[in-house]
Amino acid sequence: MKKVLLFTDVDFWERCSGHRVRIAALIQYLSAHFCLTVVATGPAHDSVESLVRNKYGIELVILEHARHLDSNDYGAKLKSLLESRHFDVLIVEYIHSSYCLNFLPYDCHVILDTHDIISERTAQFKKFNYGGSLYEMQDNDEADIFNIYDHVMMINQPDFDKACLMVDRQKVLLCPHPSEIYCHELRPEVRKIAFIASCYLPNVDSINHFVAHCWDKIRAKYDVELDIYGTVCTEINCSDKKGINLNGFESDLHKIYEEADIIINPVRFGAGLKIKNLEALAHGKPLVTTRHGARGMETGANGVYSIADDDDAFIAALSELIQNRYLRETRQRLAHGFITKNFSSSECFKPLYDAITEFDITQ
Repeated sequence: MKKVLLFTDVDFWERCSGHRVRIAALIQYLSAHFCLTVVATGPAHDSVESLVRNKYGIELVILEHARHLDSNDYGAKLKSLLESRHFDVLIVEYIHSSYCLNFLPYDCHVILDTHDIISERTAQFKKFNYGGSLYEMQDNDEADIFNIYDHVMMINQPDFDKACLMVDRQKVLLCPHPSEIYCHELRPEVRKIAFIASCYLPNVDSINHFVAHCWDKIRAKYDVELDIYGTVCTEINCSDKKGINLNGFESDLHKIYEEADIIINPVRFGAGLKIKNLEALAHGKPLVTTRHGARGMETGANGVYSIADDDDAFIAALSELIQNRYLRETRQRLAHGFITKNFSSSECFKPLYDAITEFDITQ
């Protein structure tokens, strides 16, 4: 059985944001098919290794529990670990952690899990006047780093297509995010509209824009409430608004979706695949999002879910769902079929499985 090492600086065991959920899903898949060890930079509390071992059945190594280190110190700790351990494959989470490749004491197959194309994210942030908010990169520099790897994983089709223009197409793996189907009772009337998000800047921008420009018009027409969940709640300006409930972080997603009648994601910019949208569809909930929010799931647009790219369209799409129970029932059925067909675990990670199993270090 191939021995796989996954390297990350993300505390994926917290599962309070999309990128953490993505890494956790990847770990769950890899652990079922390979001998997996995860190395996390830390810092982290002392009990996290046993917590992860009990939850995922894998070995977790924290390089530093107590404090943040610089990349050279993390790299030295990783090199020390690998001098007595051999792995066939190294998977690196996010391009900014590529420094770890400088500390490998032997050759192995190296794979980058990109999550986002950073040059694309850079352009998007600048378009909405948020330039400099996160680390930035130009596409030629990003392509140079991609070329260091044997393979690079892309999370949606648009990113895959762009990556194939940046590097050899044979390097690029399309690995969307998998989702499981959950069933909830459909209520006859809409009472709860929900938004679930971390405090990632595009989420903050999107819900504050929706609250400022759309919510009062919805509230004036319908007796509905807006339930907001997640760490995004700390960044929302709604003190003068009625019918908005800031619920904070809720670990039980099933509870959230059980109470919600419609899910919104009015995100205007960013990168990658919007995992919150997949989760909404997997739970069979009617979804209203933007064209940007639908990146990577375009084939379901305006059939499986609603697309709205300006305030009036968003209000109209929500109004249609609130008024039309049959439409909500249809969306629930289509959503489950869409997820089953396109986002099963075996389907999403098959290219990665093939890349790992077909690789032979002796070649």
